[in-house]
Amino acid sequence: MLKLIVLPVCCSFLLMMSTCKKKNSDEKRVKDGPTLDIGSALAEIGQTHNDTVGITLSPHARYFFIDLGLKNSAENIKLIKSANKLGIPVRAKVFEDNPYEIAKIYAATAEDIEKYRKARINTN
Repeated sequence: MLKLIVLPVCCSFLLMMSTCKKKNSDEKRVKDGPTLDIGSALAEIGQTHNDTVGITLSPHARYFFIDLGLKNSAENIKLIKSANKLGIPVRAKVFEDNPYEIAKIYAATAEDIEKYRKARINTN
């Protein structure tokens, strides 16, 4: 009698666990859309919340973010970190449909870096 109860319960449990299994996909999404170039800025990485990283781009008076679920997000973060170590600005593009979401971070031009160095206040 006990076998008749335990067997269906075990089978039901295994069936339920196999159908409810969540797929753990590490695939990154690609977001395409029109972008706006907001020029060169000093980027600072802020807090990470869920799958987004807060970014400040000085001199812009807005708080931006990078979606970590997008394909190029790791390269964007890496470029910001390397620019911070060198003390130079980066250039940024944001999506037109959400001007707070960073679409791409790329290296500043030599002219951008020269303008930044001339404008910087020397504290020595």
